[in-house]
Amino acid sequence: MNDRVRDLRLKALAGALVLSGLVGVLLGFLGVRRNDDIVLQMPYLASGGLVGLALIGLGAMVMIQQQMQEQSRRAAAVTESLEEWKEAALAELRAFLESATLELEVRNPAPPQRLENSSVGAPRDHV
Repeated sequence: MNDRVRDLRLKALAGALVLSGLVGVLLGFLGVRRNDDIVLQMPYLASGGLVGLALIGLGAMVMIQQQMQEQSRRAAAVTESLEEWKEAALAELRAFLESATLELEVRNPAPPQRLENSSVGAPRDHV
């Protein structure tokens, strides 16, 4: 339950940061839209636009961090599940091998056969 509360808090923080960033960009735009002079537009852009973009970026980073933590927890759960399955499979294999019997039959090998007409090693005549 603690992870769920932390995830909810991080999502709420990210949403609040993005929303406040959008409000800052909107206020910057509303302050700039009636001024044709660039010198008068700069304070609005600096205070509203850039700060708003920074807040949006910060909110996105918080959301990415929350998603990475959630993926990490999921991967850990899958890894733990696989470890449990592996241990159960190994225990079952060990039990099978302990109960298995092995019967071997050893036969005497056949005596090697000699080849009488072997031409191995004999010189050949070339015509």
